[in-house]
Amino acid sequence: MSGDMIKINNKLVQLSRPYQAKVHEMVGREEAIKTIQVSWMAGNGRMPLAPLLLGDCGIGKNRTVYEVCTRTGKELYVCQAHEDITAEDLMCAVRFSDDPNRKMDYILSPLATAMLRGMAFFIDGLGKMRKRALDPLESVLDERRYLDITTIGERIYAHPGFRFVAATNPADIEDEPLADFIRSRIDPVIPFGYPSRDEIDQILRSGYPSMRNNAKPILDCFWSLWKKMSQDTPPAPRDSNKIFAYAQSLADWEAMGPGEVVSLEHHKAPCTIEPPHIEQAFDVFFTNQQRSA
Repeated sequence: MSGDMIKINNKLVQLSRPYQAKVHEMVGREEAIKTIQVSWMAGNGRMPLAPLLLGDCGIGKNRTVYEVCTRTGKELYVCQAHEDITAEDLMCAVRFSDDPNRKMDYILSPLATAMLRGMAFFIDGLGKMRKRALDPLESVLDERRYLDITTIGERIYAHPGFRFVAATNPADIEDEPLADFIRSRIDPVIPFGYPSRDEIDQILRSGYPSMRNNAKPILDCFWSLWKKMSQDTPPAPRDSNKIFAYAQSLADWEAMGPGEVVSLEHHKAPCTIEPPHIEQAFDVFFTNQQRSA
């Protein structure tokens, strides 16, 4: 959970570690990627902006952030938001030390670490956080660009390379919109719609190369079943990948020899996905759920 040690105000402090995303080839979202990159540009007296990605679950908000950080060479520090996060969690954690030479361990938050190192900080699920928990961002996201950390008695100023981005689902801010002090500091809002059929097909072709020689009937089967099961609600990339991941594992499982021990880490070349595998995956994810509802 923690990384390098530095000394701040005569206290030995641990830095948080960045998130290393393992991702496939990026498909689509070029306009959103451009908007984030343009928002992050600064210089000649202008500050970088703090964009907010707004869209439903599983449609590629996080993946877009990972791609922007890859293209800009920024390490990424992530806060997974929830309603129990406090303002202190955005600053510095304190715990009893396992080191007999120290009474307490001080662990800088991902936000504070990104500010010190001039990297990117991402709040995933901003709308889930309580308004009081967001108070530290007031001085971080305006011209002050500093964070007062009372536990170590220090004010941290953001490195010029520090960048901020957040994401939230529309449902999380419908009943309780973001507080004015935070909403006025987070712009531009970048709406995320559902990918097109062509983009979903490209994502699946890229992620599941075992079907490249037979992709069309498999994808046609997927779209036919999706329309039947989902009543024209478009699929999110996350939903599509779940179905194809199960279908791929099913194909690999069926290819096992008699008496072969089932391995939960399959390192052999993936077997070919066929339409029946997609049908069985839909049965698991949709039909069984409808029966239990």
